[in-house]
Amino acid sequence: MTNISIANRKSQIKNLLGYALTLIVLFFLGRVLVQTWDQIAASNVRFEFDAPLLIVSLILLTVARVFAVEAWRRVLLSLGEKVDFWYGLRAWYISVMTRYIPGNVWQVATLMMMLSERGVSKTNTLLSQTIYTALALAIAAVIGAMFIVVRPDLVSAWLSPTVIALLPILAALAFALVVIVFALPITNRLIVTLTARVMRRQLDVPIPTFTRGLVSPFFSTLMWVTNGVAFFLFIASITPLALEHLPAFIAINAGAYWIGYVSFITPSGLGFREGALALMLTTYFPTPIAVAFSLATRLWSTIGEVLGIIFVLLLQKFWK
Repeated sequence: MTNISIANRKSQIKNLLGYALTLIVLFFLGRVLVQTWDQIAASNVRFEFDAPLLIVSLILLTVARVFAVEAWRRVLLSLGEKVDFWYGLRAWYISVMTRYIPGNVWQVATLMMMLSERGVSKTNTLLSQTIYTALALAIAAVIGAMFIVVRPDLVSAWLSPTVIALLPILAALAFALVVIVFALPITNRLIVTLTARVMRRQLDVPIPTFTRGLVSPFFSTLMWVTNGVAFFLFIASITPLALEHLPAFIAINAGAYWIGYVSFITPSGLGFREGALALMLTTYFPTPIAVAFSLATRLWSTIGEVLGIIFVLLLQKFWK
């Protein structure tokens, strides 16, 4: 058996395993939903559908994707490549739909193919995605960890009052550290060097200044905050939520996405993201409602992506 055949067989097994794990996780979430459904009647949760809030949440979801595209495009520009915003937006949205294939690599492959049509180096496309993904996940991790900052009651049994009081300061320092590290020219140079070694080829790309390096973290942060606000409004469109819970829901959204992404083996984190989301939502809602919301959030997010694609296709005249 050739090396290519072995690699293909391993890839097929990994894909099957990814789908199997997805089905298992979703099965157990569904089982929890069915077995605890009677708790809904005993809870004080009120359901009041608000169509305007739902529409605003979907609009903000699209806006958040725009911020993500600009964060990535700025990285690509720093590598010496030129891609206009509208074509970058189109390529991004089309590639996003491939995330539901196990492996989390098809989005990059699609981007490489589309951007090569505009003369963008496939190596720089891969490099830009590597840098952007690392940045977005680092910021998502920090924002997600802020859940314990806004909900210190959940960790009060394990942490002293002094440590709990210092959590906001520690979170702010962690966020500042992530932004500064990714903005430093030496970080960019290190990522380029590591990529060159992995690809076994020389990469000659410009190193951005610290000021330019701050632009991508800025847009990436805007993306996570906007996405979190959209998530809050989505849940608020189903059941009333106090505005004071907004920071917690921003953190929940980012944290669940991070967990889903790093699971890697399942398509687009399917199952793991919902499980993490349901677990954190149980701090606000009864278990069956939290599970239902986590599953509904996936549908809401997918609808937002589809609407984004439709929006991009309608604006094709701007980049023709």
